[in-house]
Amino acid sequence: MKNPYISLDIFSSPKTEKDRIERAWENFISGQNLVSEVRSLTYQSWERSIRHGVHPTKGRAPLVLSQDEIQEYQTTHTFFSISESLLPKLKESAIDSGHLIVICNHKGELLYLDGDASLKKKAENINFAAGTSWSESYVGTNAMGTSLATGVPMQVFAGEHFCQPVHNWVCSASPIKDPATQKVLGAVNLTGIWDVVHPLSLSAVVSITQTIEEKLQSQLKFEHFLLLEHYIETTRKNPSKIVAVLDRGHQVIKASTPWYDKGWIDYNNRLINSLSVCSGTEGMKDGWIFESVPLYHQGFPIGFMIHAISKVKPLNKTGFSTKYSFTNMIGKSPEFQSVIDEAHTMANLDLPVLIEGESGTGKELFAQSIHAYSHRSEAAFVAVNCGAIPKELAASELFGYEEGTFTGSIKGGRAGKFQQAEGGTIFLDEVGEMPLDLQAMFLRVLEEREIVRMGGREPIKLNVRVIAATNCNLKKACEEGTFRKDLYYRLNILSLQVPPLRERTGDVPLLLNHFLTKTCAEIRRPPLKIDDQDMFVLEQYEWPGNVRELRNFAYKVAIKANGNVITSSDFPKEIGLTKRIINYSATDHTHQKLNNKEQPLILTNPSSSQEESVNYPTSLKQQELHMILMVLNEANGNVTAAAKKLGIHRSTIYRKLGRNTKNESLSNNNG
Repeated sequence: MKNPYISLDIFSSPKTEKDRIERAWENFISGQNLVSEVRSLTYQSWERSIRHGVHPTKGRAPLVLSQDEIQEYQTTHTFFSISESLLPKLKESAIDSGHLIVICNHKGELLYLDGDASLKKKAENINFAAGTSWSESYVGTNAMGTSLATGVPMQVFAGEHFCQPVHNWVCSASPIKDPATQKVLGAVNLTGIWDVVHPLSLSAVVSITQTIEEKLQSQLKFEHFLLLEHYIETTRKNPSKIVAVLDRGHQVIKASTPWYDKGWIDYNNRLINSLSVCSGTEGMKDGWIFESVPLYHQGFPIGFMIHAISKVKPLNKTGFSTKYSFTNMIGKSPEFQSVIDEAHTMANLDLPVLIEGESGTGKELFAQSIHAYSHRSEAAFVAVNCGAIPKELAASELFGYEEGTFTGSIKGGRAGKFQQAEGGTIFLDEVGEMPLDLQAMFLRVLEEREIVRMGGREPIKLNVRVIAATNCNLKKACEEGTFRKDLYYRLNILSLQVPPLRERTGDVPLLLNHFLTKTCAEIRRPPLKIDDQDMFVLEQYEWPGNVRELRNFAYKVAIKANGNVITSSDFPKEIGLTKRIINYSATDHTHQKLNNKEQPLILTNPSSSQEESVNYPTSLKQQELHMILMVLNEANGNVTAAAKKLGIHRSTIYRKLGRNTKNESLSNNNG
């Protein structure tokens, strides 16, 4: 039986087959669906091409990737860096056999193309070049697009291509699969003119992809080794932790005994279906909470660590406990998630942590989460607001006092906050407000790990972790002499920068919906919604009070709103004024030409006479364009600065402006 993946066997006549397939293609296009005239794989692909709406005579591969994006893809995707080591020999073989060697990603976008020079020029005539997409959805049946769609190797000859301009070509492609996830990462393809067709061309690309997959398998074994190290280190520091470590494909590498005893892992060494492994999510089963933490190596994800936490915690006899953990964190923005990942890592290091951020960003939430995630979680969490303690009482509050130290002192003396936190964590909020004389005493506690009560002589050993937080600039306070430099550097061993809400891209809707749901339940009113246009206004507001202000906003509008939909008329005055920044019309989006040195992108400012008018974006694309233009305006047209703030690549800004502003041109001064 003939191999269903190759077009011709070695004994077939290419010319005869080319003519026969051309007639079959013409019959199919004219509506005569004669299945027997072509291979079933080809016929099925033709049918998909029709469903995709590909034009059989005018279909053309679009250019979808810029050179910057291609380079970015090449440097950030492992499968390409592995393939790259094989390219010199592959190029040499392609030239010798009159072919082009091509590598594409999982979307069919060409990342690399080289080989016979004269053939490259011919390929350009059909838009077969780096950066174009040869997905079936764009150009119908072709070896790369079809192998990606089916997950199997495929040779496509002459008229088997769905688009007529490609009928003089033959291509052989084989998909590359990730050994961890079994997802298709891309494909390797050999392309030539139809008369160089040979069944061994497909065997060659299959052999190449097998070599790449073997190298990916070796890398996966190294990742498993790193994951095992994570597991060993976690259980060494915290023997009581119930954890499992999984690779990128959700295969369990190692797990604590209870995972198996409780049936949470199936016979395939995978988690049972009811347990989630998505980053930062919380699952529940039989009174247990499962928290997933992503693990990385050199910036690349390699797997997950999942912690099983019993909802029934041992009684904390101190009376000091936490209300929050990482599972209470709401936010999917990269800015916020990166801080959560850092905090996860810090939790079990048992070193001082300094949390910096504006008021209302959730610094205590992070402090409690770090404690709840650490090996000290069953001990006390004692929070102290350094700015709220009277100076004359601060020392006794923190360090305690002996009996008879002053009039009115309690018999037997009193333990201070540090002693109350023994075995656990003390959280010093607004640490920048601590008086200088107290700072000296605090520094000694950090260095000696012991305290002396007021009126006492004997030092008392301490086993307490310190987490401090501030909304002021401690470096500046050190320069001004209001905060000790030695204390600052002793506190700042591990530091977290909690981003303000205005820098957490996309988190406002998530948080607002959470607060509205909670508020409506509290005041016993039906759930409230807010339309996209008004939500867009809220996303542009600066939120100087951060999450705390957003929570208060939810209470205000929930009480004020008459119907079940919140509108801008329900907004407080200061938020209503943010409508001005949305007032850009299509004619306002003018900009100057850019040269290769990146001149600032010049945008016209909104007219002051239109300050109170509202011109809402009518679609998500327009909203996206408005956001880009607004940030560009704030960055004085500096594309690099705007891209950094938006968390996207520079080329993405150019591309989106080019797509959305049809009446404008963006070109280089040098042509």
